[in-house]
Amino acid sequence: MGGKISAVLPDSIGEELGIEAGDLLLSINGQPVRDVIDYNYCVDDEYLKLLIEKPDGEVWDCEVEKYPDEDLGLIFKDDLFDGIRRCRNHCLFCFIDQLQPHPRKTLLLKDDDFRMSFLLGNYITCTNMTEADYQRIAEQRLTPLYISVHSVDPQLRQKLLGAKEPAEILLTLQRLIALGCRLHTQIVLCPGINDGAGLDRTLDALTALWPGVASVAVVPVGITKFQHNPELRPFTAEEAAAVIDNIEARQQQFRGPGKDALAGSFVYAADEFYVRAGRDFPPAAAYGDFCQIDNGVGMAARFRQEYQEALGRVKIPRQWLHERVGIVTGAAGAAALDVVVNDLRGRCSCRIELVKTPNTFYGETVTVAGLLTGQCLLDAIRPGQYDRLLIPGNMLKFDREVFLDDLTPGQVAGKLRTPLQAVPCQAEELLKALFTPRVKRI
Repeated sequence: MGGKISAVLPDSIGEELGIEAGDLLLSINGQPVRDVIDYNYCVDDEYLKLLIEKPDGEVWDCEVEKYPDEDLGLIFKDDLFDGIRRCRNHCLFCFIDQLQPHPRKTLLLKDDDFRMSFLLGNYITCTNMTEADYQRIAEQRLTPLYISVHSVDPQLRQKLLGAKEPAEILLTLQRLIALGCRLHTQIVLCPGINDGAGLDRTLDALTALWPGVASVAVVPVGITKFQHNPELRPFTAEEAAAVIDNIEARQQQFRGPGKDALAGSFVYAADEFYVRAGRDFPPAAAYGDFCQIDNGVGMAARFRQEYQEALGRVKIPRQWLHERVGIVTGAAGAAALDVVVNDLRGRCSCRIELVKTPNTFYGETVTVAGLLTGQCLLDAIRPGQYDRLLIPGNMLKFDREVFLDDLTPGQVAGKLRTPLQAVPCQAEELLKALFTPRVKRI
């Protein structure tokens, strides 16, 4: 297979060797290179023999002598050279199975590849792990890994994963820990299925595996209007509050006398629980090193912390009356941003409004801003209502400017008669976009 090279850094060893974009790296020191993990593992040697295949099929043998920490300067088109390992489960709550009919093909990828867990923090179920995988994890010291647990009861986990046989997880976690892995885990919580006493059993078992299990995120099941499983439903405000109370009580135990080494709260409730319960978020200090931030845990607290830090770096005018600016967000984002916007109004005369936008595309139970579409904006905002709209950058596809419903920002801006600005999801970037409007508008 080999890794396709997309670029070679200037003045690098790769450039000196004549390696070019479009070439394939087949092996290093006689070992096939399956992915960037293999590449990074092998490239530290002082003496390398590279097998390079040119686009015309010619094969080069390249010998390299270098310093151990010196890179070759090769950039690859993909992280995995032999293809991504796909999920073979049929999870009861799978969000991909709840997408609209005929979605974009890239949205349908279900990966369950331990290499992507190591590289990007993607969660895996470990149901497709082989002996060779465990050996490689040990040899290349692939840690940390991110594991979807959901339940430690094999039969209940089988139901949640839609697996063909009981889905054991505790022995797998213990084995990975014995191999030197540090594990971050998640529980997708479904009311009436794996909450209550089942959640307590799972949390007790994971706590007993600390410090190998470094953290646990409890995340509410996400439900769109396209899912029709009668067993699934959103958490009520009362149920969400009960989950928070349970987790916060456990956090107090973890931080109690003799437990300082846990360095944080160990188990965390996702921000969505606080939104559903109508409660304010814990302070940033409650989230330790924000190890579960990509799982929607502590995002609001960190954003508010970043905002306080950014105030000293971005100049805010005292008088700023000339524009009506709307900040687009979902219900979850509004809960985090309301404090920021109110603080800004107290610091300057500005016409800023939070545009809390319902998700008419996937259903109003979907509250994250990144899943809002162009049509959601058209449904929520009147043409000419604002002079400028700021939208979260994660509403757009990463490699081109298009919403999830395939509308472009230009099309939406035209219908709303309002320019749009896509803003990275950091507090300082938001302040710069608000008060330094000389950025690209759509």
